[in-house]
Amino acid sequence: MSAMRKGSRIAGRSLSTRRSRGATGAGREAVATLGRPSLALLLLVAGLLLASAFVAIEVQRSALARQAAVYRADIAAAQSTNAKLAADVAAKKTDDYVVNKARDYGYVLPGEALIGVQQEPVAPAAVINAPTASHVQKWIALFFGAR
Repeated sequence: MSAMRKGSRIAGRSLSTRRSRGATGAGREAVATLGRPSLALLLLVAGLLLASAFVAIEVQRSALARQAAVYRADIAAAQSTNAKLAADVAAKKTDDYVVNKARDYGYVLPGEALIGVQQEPVAPAAVINAPTASHVQKWIALFFGAR
């Protein structure tokens, strides 16, 4: 409380000094009233900017995860196709497959004989040529009915 005594430096200032201080105090108060909403607006914009950046990153992460899942499915399908083809190649490398394929082309093993069976040709069915109506008669029958 020693600063508040009558003889203190603050109490001894002149009226003009107090007025000039009061004018700057009012200016500071005006700046403070303008500064607080501006600061709040600045913080709001910064928060929205950060939130939008976060949302954009999450959307991109989700899209990449979906694309990775599609690639994994494609890889699994390619691996299953590869396994089927490898099994097919392994089956075609066996002696039984080669012998059967050769028999399909008419080859026989030594000591075997090729027997061919001939079937009797089937007589073609008799085609009866019935008189057909002309195009004009077909149109008349279509629009006016059969006569």
